[in-house]
Amino acid sequence: MSNITVNLDGIPIEIKRLKIPLKQLILDIENPRIQYYLDTRLNDNITQEKIKFALAEGNEQYEKLNDHIERNGGIYDPIWVVLKENYYTVIEGNTRAFVYEELSEKYVNDEKWKAIDAYVLPYKINRDVINFIRLEKHLFGPTPWDAYEKARELYRLNTQEDYSLKRLEQLTKLSASDIRNNIQAYMDMEEQYLTKYNKPSERLKFSYFVEFRKNKELKKLVKEGKISLMEFCDWVGEGKFKRGEEIRKLPLVLKDEQSRQALIDDNFQAALDQLEQKNPAAKSKLFEKIEDVIYDIEALPFGELDEIKRGLQPAKIDSLKRLHDVTTNLLKDIGTIKC
Repeated sequence: MSNITVNLDGIPIEIKRLKIPLKQLILDIENPRIQYYLDTRLNDNITQEKIKFALAEGNEQYEKLNDHIERNGGIYDPIWVVLKENYYTVIEGNTRAFVYEELSEKYVNDEKWKAIDAYVLPYKINRDVINFIRLEKHLFGPTPWDAYEKARELYRLNTQEDYSLKRLEQLTKLSASDIRNNIQAYMDMEEQYLTKYNKPSERLKFSYFVEFRKNKELKKLVKEGKISLMEFCDWVGEGKFKRGEEIRKLPLVLKDEQSRQALIDDNFQAALDQLEQKNPAAKSKLFEKIEDVIYDIEALPFGELDEIKRGLQPAKIDSLKRLHDVTTNLLKDIGTIKC
């Protein structure tokens, strides 16, 4: 056993490092990694066995972590626990603790799997410290939560523990707009989407809702009544999109009536096929960049244009000449202009 003092959320705290027998550990019912599993259960009788099942079922990395710990012969980064009378609640490292339990059953005669290395926080530790440890370890750490789990934790801290956006910015290194978009996207899924499309795999579409919330053009279209959240939920639930990135081009589709109808009748790919007939940038990254170049040239600041005219920017003149030559030769090749 050793005592050390560490700064947690800016507070010096004395902690202990111990080898704790597995039989003295209690897995944490508040573990963010299992909350989706718990939310979808119809009763409140959450046992330790149900938590263990959720840790394995809801964690894509569980088998890899199990294999890694077994090959290594143990963990090198201690779990974090809080002393509660005669047992310890695991506040960080629940999956690793469960792995140890499984390995202790596999290697019944090997003593190293019967106890786990842990940092022990004092009894009645401030909840802010517990939140800080969880965020430090799993927001950007070696075993990060998935996007949905991160957003759920941001939502919980903001709405249930009164963490302001400014404080969440400081703790997470995310911008206020990113935090706001993630929280709103989580609320959209919980309150609108998952009530209708509630298979466990549906939460993997969380990125669709983040893209929806952070897109300024979509926000404008929502205000104008051109699209509603429920319409979007149904399009996602009906499988009209293949990946979240497609949402970025949704405004282009919605602004064209025929393309919008193709989305409703078929899917987003069909909508892009329709839109491509009028706007080649809809499906081509090259033509998307060409549109950007056209826009930027037309919006060239007067001061910069004046400098080019007066010969003060010869390299820019060379670039414009090269652009002219390339486009002219291409148009000649396809017969649009005569040689």
